[in-house]
Amino acid sequence: MYSVILSNQSIKNLTGIVEYIAAENPDAADKIGFELVNLAMSLDFMPYRGSKVKKRLGVLKLVHGNYLLYYRVDEGKRTVQVISFKHGAKIK
Repeated sequence: MYSVILSNQSIKNLTGIVEYIAAENPDAADKIGFELVNLAMSLDFMPYRGSKVKKRLGVLKLVHGNYLLYYRVDEGKRTVQVISFKHGAKIK
């Protein structure tokens, strides 16, 4: 098992996503917030299941609906650091 760490940036991203959705639909905001956190925490088991991100060495991603979760695995420390959550439309 790995320890999952949410970076400050990923927490800001997640908060922004939930707040944006909550302006129109608070129930949906709660649901997507919980789903994204659960997805991140599930990386404690099989953290390499994500796909590699081109041009970002060592970064992996998981897709959940319209959202992407970016993370790194530190095998030596047995940790997964969640770098960010992004909406697919905001990816450059």
